[in-house]
Amino acid sequence: MKGGKFTIVLALIPGLLAAVMTYVYVNNAAKPKPVNVKNVPVVAAKATIPPRTRITPDMIYIKEVPEAAVHARAAREAADVVGLFTRYEILEGEPIVMDRLFAENEPVGLASSVPRDKRAVTIPVNEVVGVAGFVKPGDHVDVVVTVSGNEETGNIAFTVLEDVEVLAVAQDTEDKNQGKAKVSTSVTLAVTPSEAEKLALAEDMGNLRLALRPLVASVSKSSGIVARDLLREVKGWSPPRPAGEGTPRSGAPVVSPGDTSQGPAVTITRQAPPTPVAHGPSTLPPQPAGQPIPEPEVVEVIKGTQRTFVTLGDSGEATKQ
Repeated sequence: MKGGKFTIVLALIPGLLAAVMTYVYVNNAAKPKPVNVKNVPVVAAKATIPPRTRITPDMIYIKEVPEAAVHARAAREAADVVGLFTRYEILEGEPIVMDRLFAENEPVGLASSVPRDKRAVTIPVNEVVGVAGFVKPGDHVDVVVTVSGNEETGNIAFTVLEDVEVLAVAQDTEDKNQGKAKVSTSVTLAVTPSEAEKLALAEDMGNLRLALRPLVASVSKSSGIVARDLLREVKGWSPPRPAGEGTPRSGAPVVSPGDTSQGPAVTITRQAPPTPVAHGPSTLPPQPAGQPIPEPEVVEVIKGTQRTFVTLGDSGEATKQ
């Protein structure tokens, strides 16, 4: 009987040992193994940085992050980002990636292309106004305006701005067509504040047109022109007579003395003022009673800016005054 109990005890001992060893193994296997993590420094934002903001030293700090979690383009030193502009918003604590910043010489939109003493002003254009689409960013143009004049002068055209830089054509600040023509609906110019006022007023007064300047332009200044001066160059043209002026007598000669290089002569018939009564005996033949004394006709001759008055007698003779 005692021998049977001893045999049972001996049989249980190996089973207990196996159970203990299994428990210890499983317990140790469930514990995480210590891993050696290597941290590296990166530049992060102290607070949220808005887009198109120049980064200053007080906006950033250096923090340690696991090397495996670092972006390949993350900034490692503060000097890499200080002075650059943000392209997009950077959140608080976010490591700064270089792709989210503008490069050192990269333009930050149109505002970065405007000179410090200039302003960007956009004007509407079409195929004709925009020189058939050949105006490109970086070109220089003159701005010509045509406005309505009065009856004496006709329409007026003059150059309101000269040698103005083109900042953008439509939404393009660069020539992406490599010089090829592209018709757009707007052109943005770099002008001073006073020139911006002139341009806005000129656009309101009349029609604008761009004149593309060559790469090397000579110094020239235009004084403008009126329609009447332009028509003077047309052979045979004469300005209309003002209302109320008389018409030349039938068969009366048209007098055009001197050189006509300044334009064709224009004759305007006027009635001479009443002849004053001279003191003393009259040399005029007696007139029938009840009939008025005929007054001689005076012809006004306009030649360019010169005016000459010619008196026409009854015999057809012309006398200059």
